[in-house]
Amino acid sequence: MKTAFTRERLLAIPLLLAGLGLAAGQACSAALEVEVTLPDIASAAYHPPYLAAWIERADDKQSVAGTLAVWYDTRLRDNLGKIFLKELRTWWRKAGSTLALPADGVSGPTRGAGVYLLRFSDRQELLAALPEGKYLLAVEVAREQGGRTVLRVPFAWKGTDGITDAGRQDGGAGSELATLKVTAKP
Repeated sequence: MKTAFTRERLLAIPLLLAGLGLAAGQACSAALEVEVTLPDIASAAYHPPYLAAWIERADDKQSVAGTLAVWYDTRLRDNLGKIFLKELRTWWRKAGSTLALPADGVSGPTRGAGVYLLRFSDRQELLAALPEGKYLLAVEVAREQGGRTVLRVPFAWKGTDGITDAGRQDGGAGSELATLKVTAKP
């Protein structure tokens, strides 16, 4: 038996697809979005900054849950760029010295001035193992012949009854990191 595609059935297809999209959206996993703004610094010898982003427990800043991103000069031969990661002093003391680099899904090249959006899903190893609770997202930026800036933004991971948690921290004038925004989506 053949089914005729009537006008009503054809019009129902977009509604069905939209409904499936909504259902899929509701089933989506939790996510962490980090927006980093690196300022345009006028300097004769400008070098793109190294960057490390990691998660700390809100009740214990010395306890690091894990590293989300590390930007360094990955193009230097013999992994020479790793030597300068020690300039990211806070991150290096807390987590960097024990991290095997390059780390898959974590390491990346340095970037110049601009706005960068990093998205992390709870399907990624670090966030999948992260228990519900309050945390700080820390980002440290250091530049050769430049300064060093560390910013922290608090966020709640999961358990927010479907409410998106967002925070922002500004670096101020002369900072190596202009703005850090964090959005945790349940």
